[in-house]
Order: sequence, then C-alpha cells, then structure tokens
Amino acid sequence: MKLWVTPEGDRWLCDECQPEFAEQIEKEEWRVAFEELDQTLRCSHCNHPDVDIPD
Repeated sequence: MKLWVTPEGDRWLCDECQPEFAEQIEKEEWRVAFEELDQTLRCSHCNHPDVDIPD
C-alpha cells in the first residue's frame, strides 16, 4: 500500500487500484510519501487491505 500525496489530500492506494489512477497520478504529479505493508491499512478507493489476514 502506498500513501500518495495528492492536491486533494493524502490517500492510500493498493497496487491493484493504482493503474486506474495512472493518468491522474501523472497529470496532477502525485508523489509517494512512503510505502507500508500493514494488514490494518485500507485502500481509499476499493477499501480492501493490501495484506490478507489468515483465519
């Protein structure tokens, strides 16, 4: 999961959703603040975690 700094504020995006925002990332010059692998983080777009929690 990457924390993107955007003109509208920071947002977490998972690797699966990132391609959907590729054009916007380039156009608005988003930058990655940092990358974190944490099972409690949720994607701002799909609301899924980047890491599945085993049962």
